[in-house]
Amino acid sequence: MMKLEKLEWMKRVTAKQVAVMCVIMVVIYFIAPLAGHVTLDEVNQVGSMGTSYEEDVLETHVVYVMHESGYLAKTDVPIAQEKSLVESVFSSIQRGSPRLQHHVDGLIPPGAVLRDYTLDHGRLTLNLSESFLYYRASEEEDLLTSLVWSMTALPDVERVYFQLEGEKVNNFNGAMDVGRGLTRAMGINLEVDAINVANAQMLKLYFFTDDTEDALLVPVTRLVSDTVDPFEYAVSSLVRGPIGATYISVFNHRATLLDAPQLENGIMTLNFSSDLFFDQGQTQVSSQVIKQLVMTLTEFDEVSEVSVVIEGSSRIFDDAGNPITVPVGRNVMLGQEGRVGGFVRGY
Repeated sequence: MMKLEKLEWMKRVTAKQVAVMCVIMVVIYFIAPLAGHVTLDEVNQVGSMGTSYEEDVLETHVVYVMHESGYLAKTDVPIAQEKSLVESVFSSIQRGSPRLQHHVDGLIPPGAVLRDYTLDHGRLTLNLSESFLYYRASEEEDLLTSLVWSMTALPDVERVYFQLEGEKVNNFNGAMDVGRGLTRAMGINLEVDAINVANAQMLKLYFFTDDTEDALLVPVTRLVSDTVDPFEYAVSSLVRGPIGATYISVFNHRATLLDAPQLENGIMTLNFSSDLFFDQGQTQVSSQVIKQLVMTLTEFDEVSEVSVVIEGSSRIFDDAGNPITVPVGRNVMLGQEGRVGGFVRGY
């Protein structure tokens, strides 16, 4: 009975009605799905009228926080949009900060409050609440290092001074003198490789927390004899890797420099043995190796870019296919050219 009723209904449908129904089906099938689709241009237009999702996610600043390995590591955290950069950095390096990724944590007590701050000619003065003192004395050096290195990663901040409830502070819980302010000259993850510290030079080396693509950089300040060549020592230290430490180097330990590092017009050229290759075709070098070299050598004031050749050959690429004989600077290596959010990223 139902089949007959359907047949009779279809007989009564005119050709015009069929045409109209076809048009409606086309609209439903092809056009309706686009009603809920937002183009990239439309997203950008919406973002220009307020705070976009892209702004919340992509704008970050650098902080130095404690990695589970026991070393301070460099990482990026999202900017707290409702705060100033100084306030955002401070809250990011507190214990339990939700903006920190796994395996790292801040050292500032969670109850500590940044009352206010001033920045004048590179001098940042932080006025802290008394609850800032609620940390273990054994953690003071790492805590202050984390705070100073994170704050001096912001533009125009060169030295950090401290107040406690509005009063100048000369020292907190430990013996460290903070009365004259602290700079990056205090070092980070300090190591000593010198017999006479009084005649030592300070070098900054960069290692990794592990060998994955998401590994964090571990900056190490090492005191070495002032009689060694700083460039050769830095490169050989990266190749040799850490001794008795929980951070790593991604170099093939058999790699050697065939010539002394050559510096010309700010460009450091390094000629390695073929052991630096990691692929069977011997054309590729790990981008993490290049990152270690660039981050370490550009810590020297006279070095702005690094170029790598292997046994004199210039046909060398990283694992992303980028030529590495072309001089590479720190901003390019970190994929962070220019200023973002009002400050230089990757510092």
